[in-house]
Amino acid sequence: MQQQRPAPARAVLKACALALACAMALTGCMKPHPHAGGRPGTATTATPTASATPADSGSIIAPADGASAAPVDARTEAVHTWSHENGVKNAEGAVAADEVRQSPYYTVRVAPAGNPQDAQESFTYLSIPRNGEGKRGYTGPDGAEFAADAGASMSWSTFEYATDVVVDVTLDTGATIASADEVTIRPTSLNLDKALVDEHTVRVTVPASAAGLRFSVDFDPELMTVYADSSGLTTQADGNAVIETEPRNSLVVFAQPPAPADTIPTAADGTIEYVEPGEIKDLDSTTAEILYFRPGTYWMGASYRAMLPENVRWVYLAPGAFVKGAFRFTDPTDADGGQTDYRVTGYGVLSGEQYPYESDTANNYLHKEADNCHATCVKMLQFGSSDAEQRLRLQGVTVKEPPYHSFVVYGNEDTFHMDVSNYQQVGGWYWQTDGIELYSGSTMRNTFFHANDDVLKLYHSQVSVRDTVVWKNENGPVIQWGWSPLNIDGVEVDSTAIIHNRMYSGSVGNNTCVFNSSSHWKAPSATNTADPTKTVRNLRFTNTTVEGAVNCAMRIYALSNTENIEIDGFHIDAWGGQDPYLQQSVLKLLTNADGEKVTLGNEVTEHNGLYLHNYTVGGEAIIKAGDNWASYETGRLNFDAEAWDGWNAEADSQPQGPAPALTVSGLQDGATLASRQVELTGTTDAERVVVTVNGQSQDVPVSAGAFEAAVELTGITNTVRVAAYSDAGVASVERYVVQAFGDAVGSLTDPQGDDAGPGSYTYPTDSAFVPGGFDLTGMDVYRDGDTVRFVTSVAGEVTNPWSANGMSIQRLNLYLRAAGAADGADTQDAEVTPLLPGTNTFAAGAWDFAIVGDGRNEGAAYGPGVYDADGNRVGQVALTVVGNRIVLSADASVLGDLDLAEAGYQVSMYSSSEDGEAVGNVRPVYSPECFSGQTCEDWVAQYRFGGGKGELTGQSPYDTDLTDSNAIDMITGQADQAEVMDLSRARIVAPYVTLAAPAAG
Repeated sequence: MQQQRPAPARAVLKACALALACAMALTGCMKPHPHAGGRPGTATTATPTASATPADSGSIIAPADGASAAPVDARTEAVHTWSHENGVKNAEGAVAADEVRQSPYYTVRVAPAGNPQDAQESFTYLSIPRNGEGKRGYTGPDGAEFAADAGASMSWSTFEYATDVVVDVTLDTGATIASADEVTIRPTSLNLDKALVDEHTVRVTVPASAAGLRFSVDFDPELMTVYADSSGLTTQADGNAVIETEPRNSLVVFAQPPAPADTIPTAADGTIEYVEPGEIKDLDSTTAEILYFRPGTYWMGASYRAMLPENVRWVYLAPGAFVKGAFRFTDPTDADGGQTDYRVTGYGVLSGEQYPYESDTANNYLHKEADNCHATCVKMLQFGSSDAEQRLRLQGVTVKEPPYHSFVVYGNEDTFHMDVSNYQQVGGWYWQTDGIELYSGSTMRNTFFHANDDVLKLYHSQVSVRDTVVWKNENGPVIQWGWSPLNIDGVEVDSTAIIHNRMYSGSVGNNTCVFNSSSHWKAPSATNTADPTKTVRNLRFTNTTVEGAVNCAMRIYALSNTENIEIDGFHIDAWGGQDPYLQQSVLKLLTNADGEKVTLGNEVTEHNGLYLHNYTVGGEAIIKAGDNWASYETGRLNFDAEAWDGWNAEADSQPQGPAPALTVSGLQDGATLASRQVELTGTTDAERVVVTVNGQSQDVPVSAGAFEAAVELTGITNTVRVAAYSDAGVASVERYVVQAFGDAVGSLTDPQGDDAGPGSYTYPTDSAFVPGGFDLTGMDVYRDGDTVRFVTSVAGEVTNPWSANGMSIQRLNLYLRAAGAADGADTQDAEVTPLLPGTNTFAAGAWDFAIVGDGRNEGAAYGPGVYDADGNRVGQVALTVVGNRIVLSADASVLGDLDLAEAGYQVSMYSSSEDGEAVGNVRPVYSPECFSGQTCEDWVAQYRFGGGKGELTGQSPYDTDLTDSNAIDMITGQADQAEVMDLSRARIVAPYVTLAAPAAG
């Protein structure tokens, strides 16, 4: 409960916060800040009405002159700004420990709206990726690659205000604007007035608000378009897919309400230590209850975080305090002990800029060496919870550049509760820079998150979140309630504005989109990790907006029974430029290890399933009873068929009335067609029928209740929608997804279940390696104009767990030899030719062309492409994955006059590797002893196949025995695969096989 103040003071505060009009200076409307006097010799714009230093009664360390370390502290009527005399405008390299990075890109000035001539500068901070120091102590990926390569930055300015103000934002890059229309204020729903001051400056009118406002100011000259290619994000168009548009050098403004009096500690609140600005190394032994950081610059260095003793319950960062470091509140020593009233408050900044990415306290604060450092890596704020009821008030603080998760609680999560308000996170460049996990009975209001992982983490019951502004980088979703089976009951999230996001994926990823309930963190690709004894129910999300483009709306991999999930007022401006297949929303019900499936409520009859209401894309309402919800339509919903009754999508604007009758002939859903030309016929009692193929629509005449249409299938995967509309606009719809690869040339088949090489090979244990994913079942060859398509099928799903180009773990090799190669000779006695490097495999005769399909090694020496007999890459290959089929498309001219129907083929499947861990990007198959950890490290079994002959080595060829083939499966025709690949052979020689002619008709 908040501490009560005398009634007159409460009345004054209420008048300030609710009426938001003061006739006196701001210091008359809120508790005076102890740093109001400023530096000696530095003028301020108002005289404080109270002492410049806090009362020291009860303090254990007498406060020094607060002004000696204070930045410039400016006040006008109802406006409070601050500055730093040690600010340095550096946007490239590191800054000194005693310096504060200041933006060279923007200047912000604030004035009461009625007196714009009284403007005062509000310090504009700057965050740049990795603090301008590059990768410290590591070379692997960290999530900041794109931002660093693109020269991205984030500037921000914070001030307090209690009346309408005007904020002048000047772009200091030299670029000019001719109109205020060249500046966008986001969230656009704020509808803030703006006006051009000069060719560099826009004036934004910010109305007084008891909650404050958080918004970005996007200047057109700073905008950059972000694209995705096969290897990641880029600013180069070059035919790449558009992800979104955002400022290269961004600016956000945090207009804060007057700080509530009970967020500023006084002597009456307990013993206070007024920490001296400068280097901090001695907070671990303080006997104070409260740590008070006045305006000034503080730093802990790269090898220290404050391990606060159990007596500390409150950390206060005054406006103008800039603290480089992190705080860990000590775990309670008693199971029922610990503080009951934690507080971290104030409009100061807590910066993690001095720590490297994944700074590991178990590794002397250097970058982690262990696979996982969740328990030991530095978090900006870390708490320990006991069995006693505890509550944290987190207010006002801005966290800058967290090196890992910014906030965690360990211990009893059911007894730790939070009230978060006016909290900001900026510089979330790294992976794992999440937002905040909200524990049971917690609230969060009026926040801003720049994050590169899950933002709103809703794993607990009775949680309320309102008014969140999100700037999202590429990793993770915005709203998350998955990762493990949970019991959750009662979550309300209102008014979430995603103003920019770079979310994307090279696959239908399990951990992305706006709304997400991810599959299990231990085995993301597994479908048997659910728990039907647990239930997630009563989650309500209202007024969620996405400005600009986004990759997908929602993916729900239910690990618990799911009931009564409502998404109401969900508005997306547009989809990004990736293939619609990658934009699909998913709703899957997973099972436990015994095959028992979790349940979904019945939304259609019981109204307790998943309910989408007023879900719009580009202003178009998505309606289940309409023609626009499916995966390749505007709504992009691809929910499992078994969940059909478990969801509904309605809108206030949807048409009413009975649906017309409709029958369609000529297509079968899921079919692979031999021609791109299709004749459709049907009957209907409607007067209007529309046929849509891959988004292109045509009206079809209806005569005497019948219609017919000739359509052309333009893609590999084709979506065909036939819709009949009543006069009121109600639709009846039939949908088909069909494949068209061209004209069939011939096919190969292979037994299912032989994905064990000679019979002894075993799959890696990591869940990314889905059973059957390497099990070849056949290959079909098609000619499609000037393109040849090789369509290879496997028994399992071709997944893409590492977001490569279509597939992550398989590497498919096809070898072609001119007619006469498959002559029936004993392959062990015939002339043999090595296949590509790393395969440890030979062919029964020379090959003319090799075709490689690999989703993640495009730039490698033997990456995807067409190779001639000398090993030269002579052509490109387009990789497409369609369910359990891998489609390799090549220009027919590259293959010359090779007769595809009569040629000999060798088809084999390998495990794909990155450069530096295998020869030719083919992972070796290791011995049973190596696989079991007897002679190799334990991780080998997780990512490498076992059952071969060699041991792991640290350098090329990374294998001590090269006589066993690294093929997991190969098509051997009449020859027995186990005999062909027998480990006793000195070399493995694969036969060529010929195509069977396509079936007639």
